[in-house]
Amino acid sequence: MNFGNIFIQVAVLFILILVGYMIRKKGLLDEHCTSMISSLVMSIFLPSMIISSMQIEYNPNMAKKIFMLILISIFTYSVSILFSYFLKFIFKSEKNLGVYQYAIIFSNVAFMGYPVIEAVLGKEAIFYTAIFNLPFNVLAYTVGTYLLCKGNEEYSFSLKSLVSPIILSIFIGLILFVFNIRLPEFLNKPIELLGSVTTPISMLVIGSLLANSSALECFSNKKLYFTSFLRLIFLPILVYLILRLKVSDPLLLAIPVVITAMPTAANAAIMANEYGADTTLASQIVFFTTLLSVATIPFICIVLFG
Repeated sequence: MNFGNIFIQVAVLFILILVGYMIRKKGLLDEHCTSMISSLVMSIFLPSMIISSMQIEYNPNMAKKIFMLILISIFTYSVSILFSYFLKFIFKSEKNLGVYQYAIIFSNVAFMGYPVIEAVLGKEAIFYTAIFNLPFNVLAYTVGTYLLCKGNEEYSFSLKSLVSPIILSIFIGLILFVFNIRLPEFLNKPIELLGSVTTPISMLVIGSLLANSSALECFSNKKLYFTSFLRLIFLPILVYLILRLKVSDPLLLAIPVVITAMPTAANAAIMANEYGADTTLASQIVFFTTLLSVATIPFICIVLFG
């Protein structure tokens, strides 16, 4: 494992958040522009990235591993959802409980997950990571949407809210993948290019949203420390201890553990902005967990796989 590459990948994303923070502070972005860019990410860039990432050649020999990974992924998210549920007994009257629960359930599988997996496990693991991440896309915009809507008294959650460009892109990507349909170059290239800007633009948006409050507030929020511990340390270790009893394939064991060790999903702040949840808190959680993950990701990799 190249732990130097792991540090670099995490640091790059964190620096992009800082750039977004400084851009907002300098007045180059305002609240309206940030909101519009956020909508672009949700409706154009991220759906393009999802479709592009699923333009992979289907091989029948991969069926067993694919099936196993989907089952492992569903199990992993079930564990995370269970622990997020018990959070309400710890935080009790916390009005932003849904934001904390979202932060625990959903890690940064796309923006950080893929580059870190490549650094730790090699390029051959990218395809299987894409399979493992399939349930994330569905759960983040169903369960995740519900959790974030809970914090907005003016927003009434309904099944109609689940019909979004993200969900449509998942179904399109799955159809293309299952039937081994490869898009022609004149279509695939624009989609790939649009998807490729998702990571930097998302990080800039997060930094801009964070600029509404002092980043120093992160360090005085005790709930952030507890949430970060669950997200970055407890859950990946728990997943490892459970899966190693049933999973013999090193790759199928490593992927869910490393992905679970990622910081809170970058789209937590973007979705919070979309659905009227506390964007400042969501941005702070992303900022704080990403900062801590510079140390915790290598720690998890060394302790569990070193």
